[in-house]
Amino acid sequence: MDRKKQVLIVTNAITEAEVLQIRTAFSSETAPQMDIKLSLVHVIPHLPTCYFNIPSMGMLVEKYYDEAKESLSQVGKHLGIAKKDQWLISGKIRTEVLRLANKLNSSFILASSQQIQELQRSLFFKNIHQYAFIKNINQLKQI
Repeated sequence: MDRKKQVLIVTNAITEAEVLQIRTAFSSETAPQMDIKLSLVHVIPHLPTCYFNIPSMGMLVEKYYDEAKESLSQVGKHLGIAKKDQWLISGKIRTEVLRLANKLNSSFILASSQQIQELQRSLFFKNIHQYAFIKNINQLKQI
C-alpha cells in the first residue's frame, strides 16, 4: 500500500480565493479517499543584521513577523491544519521551502504561480524534479 502523500503548501502570496479553492477540493467527496497530509510553510525574507541597528527597521521586521504568523495561523484554521504542521521560517524562499519539503518527505509542493517559478529555478537541490509542482488544485484529485 502506498504511503500517505505529503503536500507542502507555501502560504507566501496566497490569496483568499486560493485558500477557498484548496478547502473546497479537500472537503469534496473524494477528499477522504485521497490519503493526503497537508502542511503549511511561510518564509520570512532574511534581512542582514546591520538593519536591526536601525530602530524603525527592527519594528518593521517585528511587525512583518507578527503578520506572517497571523496569516499562517488563519490559513491553517481555514484548512483545518494543526499547528504542528505549520512552519514559519526565515531565509530565502526557494532554499527553505525545498529544505523543508525534503525534511518532511513531501511528494508535492503547492504554491502560487510566482512562487512555483521561483522554486523551479532552484540550483540548491539537484533532485528538484522529485517534486511535482501543482499548478492547479484539480491536479490533487488525480493523485
